[in-house]
Amino acid sequence: MKFIRLDTKGEWRGTEHTSSVGVSSFVAGHEDFEEGISCYKLDDQADALNDLREYWFETASITEDDLENMQITIFEGELLDKWGSDGESLAICTKTIKEIEAKEIMMKVDELYWDMDCGDIDEDEYEEKLNGIELI
Repeated sequence: MKFIRLDTKGEWRGTEHTSSVGVSSFVAGHEDFEEGISCYKLDDQADALNDLREYWFETASITEDDLENMQITIFEGELLDKWGSDGESLAICTKTIKEIEAKEIMMKVDELYWDMDCGDIDEDEYEEKLNGIELI
């Protein structure tokens, strides 16, 4: 199964990766980790990209400048029978497929979302355009 996520450049650890939980994870000695990698299943690219956009732009309040130092990570792995702390899927990485500069793609996904939200394109066009973004 393939999965997608956003990472800070240089922090993806492949098969050794686990995701941190909450703000305490950034305080030395207070790290807390998920039981796997927080991610989105890539079996439906449009849904995965929309979920990635929703989490990072709406929940995490990421900015265009933040994306300068981020990458999209696509990996193959095993889905766990658990949910991440933010309701996302959890998986174990068996193989890194691709690491891609995040800014251009994520800004395009966000732009398409707002085009749909403003009525410039409908939901079917939105999904079609998301599915047309080359990831792999």
